[in-house]
Amino acid sequence: MDAHELYEHAKNRVKTRKKFYSHVVIWVVMSVFFILLNLSTTDYFWAIFPILGWGIGVAFHGIQVYSNEWEDAEVEREFERLRHKRRAMHPEEGDIKETSARWDEKDFV
Repeated sequence: MDAHELYEHAKNRVKTRKKFYSHVVIWVVMSVFFILLNLSTTDYFWAIFPILGWGIGVAFHGIQVYSNEWEDAEVEREFERLRHKRRAMHPEEGDIKETSARWDEKDFV
């Protein structure tokens, strides 16, 4: 993967995080709206249901965004560990090419 492709990948990751943060802000604003609407209409606290339902969706969105980043970091760490181990066991073969498994495009989806 060349520098342009890495830049595009980084740009997509930032866009993904930005969408998540927007989702959180909209959820907070709407939660306040639900609470204010609830307080002005009835004594029963019904606002908890849409707030919790939407909050579960926000939580899953956050897990999706940040688990992918965690997985990418773990793959990179494991690749480096295996590469060092291979280099120690077979110094005559040289190093693994960086373009092999390390920057395979399917890992960035």
